[in-house]
Amino acid sequence: MSTDPDDAITLLIEIHANEGQEHEARDALLHAIATSAKPGMISSRQFADPHDPGAFFAIQEWENEEAFQAHMEDAAKSGMSEAIKVLRTAPRTTVLRGIAGDR
Repeated sequence: MSTDPDDAITLLIEIHANEGQEHEARDALLHAIATSAKPGMISSRQFADPHDPGAFFAIQEWENEEAFQAHMEDAAKSGMSEAIKVLRTAPRTTVLRGIAGDR
């Protein structure tokens, strides 16, 4: 896998829990990040929206988009569909790249 810093991506992952399942969604997010192998992941931070108790976010840095896509393929095979049952909608994932002047 490439470790060229110009290939690095940042992901913004957004999830929204079903009403009454906020704790389950939060726990599922934290469990998924803590327990699965993520080759190519540089860092991950998780956040909760203080104005919406069911909204959670993760900001992840990856060596490249290919590493993230490989992780998502593995996650889909290992029961991710079970974890998303507590969500109002499918997780939203946005791929971000640094812009000139950001480095």
